[in-house]
Amino acid sequence: MYFDNRPCDVCGSEVELRPHTTLSKGEADSGPDERVCTNAECETNTSDDVQP
Repeated sequence: MYFDNRPCDVCGSEVELRPHTTLSKGEADSGPDERVCTNAECETNTSDDVQP
């Protein structure tokens, strides 16, 4: 079984593990799951190109 309890590297909040969705053929998988920060205000979840 796989566990990843390490907090977000940017803000320190908890992360949610989600399956990778955008792997190209031949792209190396960096781990079993994608780590997604649960803090909506974290810069890993925000983008300048989002329209209000």
